[in-house]
Amino acid sequence: MTGSLLLAGVSGYMVASAVGATAPPPQKTVTVTIPQSVTGPTGPTGPEGSIVCPDGFVPGLVVVNHPGGQVTIYACIK
Repeated sequence: MTGSLLLAGVSGYMVASAVGATAPPPQKTVTVTIPQSVTGPTGPTGPEGSIVCPDGFVPGLVVVNHPGGQVTIYACIK
C-alpha cells in the first residue's frame, strides 16, 4: 500500500507539473502521512493535458507527508 501511494505521488507530481497553468484552482486539500518503507519502482508518466474531474469530484491538492519530505499532488478529490 505504501509503495502504491508513493508511486501515485511521483506520477501525480509529473501530471501536476504538466497541467499547472491550465488547471482550475484547487477546492480542497487532503493530507496523507506515510511511514518509512522501501522505495518501489517509478511508474510510467501519464498523458499531458488539462484535468477534467468526473461527476462528484473536485480539483484539489493531496499533500503526502513521508520521511523524505512532503509532496503535493494536484488531483480530482471526492
